[in-house]
Amino acid sequence: MDLSKNLEVKLEKIASFLKNKKIIVAFSGGVDSSLLAFLSNKYAEKALLVTEKSILYPDDEIRLTSEFAAKHGITHLIIERNPLNDENFCANPKNRCYICKTGLYQDIIKIKKERNFDLILDGSNLDDLSDFRPGMQALKELNISTPYIDFKINKQEIREICKFFNLEVQSKPSMACFSSRIPYDQDINEEKLDMIREAEKFLKKTFKLKQLRVRLHKGKLARIELIPEDIMKVMTNKNIKQIKTKFKELGFCYITIDLEGFRSGSLNEVLTFNEED
Repeated sequence: MDLSKNLEVKLEKIASFLKNKKIIVAFSGGVDSSLLAFLSNKYAEKALLVTEKSILYPDDEIRLTSEFAAKHGITHLIIERNPLNDENFCANPKNRCYICKTGLYQDIIKIKKERNFDLILDGSNLDDLSDFRPGMQALKELNISTPYIDFKINKQEIREICKFFNLEVQSKPSMACFSSRIPYDQDINEEKLDMIREAEKFLKKTFKLKQLRVRLHKGKLARIELIPEDIMKVMTNKNIKQIKTKFKELGFCYITIDLEGFRSGSLNEVLTFNEED
């Protein structure tokens, strides 16, 4: 696969930006940060990947970050952090992501200073500017670099560059932390996060699904978001019985399927609705 001329130019700009610099990449293992990790290792003077291990992410994702770093020969550091120690985060305000990102990047900034690195990179891309992303403010305040935004690169272009370099993450589904499954102003705690984690793990493993969300609403109501082609595949009488049994075991009182299907940031839709009112 060849890149378009426009994308070649953007890739050259990133390569030039990284040249002769010592780079830390905030590495979640998703498509965006994986490409930044690869490019930093390829073009920068030195690259270090820093991954946060916490209750907000599946353990499998942490394992995949280690495997990616080892495969590509990139130095990798895993730091542990418990956002539930922060009462402001647990209250789940609309700027929850700002609170979480601030804590994470403050930890990475300490590593940057201790190890004498030049820049910290975040994988936010151009598409992220079209959604409600309070974490972006934390990046600005802490002077975290966002090359995809600076060079106007969107998600599809990131996938195209991944394909060009034959990176294994090129078609990996998007992922967000488990706290994003809980509506704003409804408190976040370990019990809720465990329910969400186990529910999503069950659905993925049992029905061989790659992309979904289990949103947890008041009254312990589960709102399951599946991609449209999976809805009819999963909604058989036998499967419904399995889902009902498992979700009740996990502590859910009500189990629903969202007819609109999976979409990133669906809990932000109420913000738009309220603004229009």
